[in-house]
Formats: sequence, structure tokens, C-alpha cells
Amino acid sequence: MARYNRIKVVDVMTKNPLVMTPAETIGQADELMTENRIRQLPVVDEGALLGIITDRDIRSFLTQSALVEPEERAKVLRTNVREIMTAEPLTLAPDDDLREALELLIEEKIGGIPVVDQAEGLVGIVTYVDVLRCFLNRLEEEQA
Repeated sequence: MARYNRIKVVDVMTKNPLVMTPAETIGQADELMTENRIRQLPVVDEGALLGIITDRDIRSFLTQSALVEPEERAKVLRTNVREIMTAEPLTLAPDDDLREALELLIEEKIGGIPVVDQAEGLVGIVTYVDVLRCFLNRLEEEQA
């Protein structure tokens, strides 16, 4: 296990992730997540991380609005992302140890954490899929 202690967040994160702006809509976020088979999108304004929106946030919001008429549902889908995003989400730095990312993902029961560089702003996102992919690659290297 010692060899895994040297792995940094930057080694496994998804670089330059897809993002939303706070003025984009829940419908747009849902469509982007569905098309790209992802579950979370950082919300940024000019590179600065403002929040994160997840498929869980969208499902919860839509469930609350499920009994409305079709035209009302269309209006709900036009709600701005800023209305339901998690503001000021947990973040990691690129040089943080992967272990820290794993602990946060498990303890907080979340699927992804934005990676923020103090100088550059949002530079990536580390998700449980990124971590699983990393460990699968390590297992394959050991078996080769």
C-alpha cells in the first residue's frame, strides 16, 4: 500500500472538466450530464468555482415539482443552476494526496470533488470513477 501514498489528486483527476455557469438552466445541466454520462458539474464564473450541481440535486428538485402540469414542468427545467447548486463545495488542491480525496468521497458520501489551484482556479474534478480507474490500472500493472 505504501506505493499508493505517493499518488496525488492531479495524477487521477479529470482535467478541464465540463462546467456550467450559474445562469444556465437545470434542463441544460441535466442534458449535459446525460449526454456525457457524468453525475456532477462544477459551476463557475470566469474560472472561479462558485458551486457544484449533481444529478442528485436535479432529481430531488424535479421530484418536488413532479406533480405540476407539463407547461409548469418546462418552467421548472428553466430554473437557473444557481438556485439548486451546492455553493462553496468541498475542494481539493492538485497536490493533495489521493488518500485525502478518498476519505472525503467516503465520509461525505459524494461522487466528485472539484480540484482548485489557487492561481488558476478550477483545474479538474476527482470522482469515484477516476479513483476506481486508477486502482484498476495499478492492478493490471501488477498482473503484467
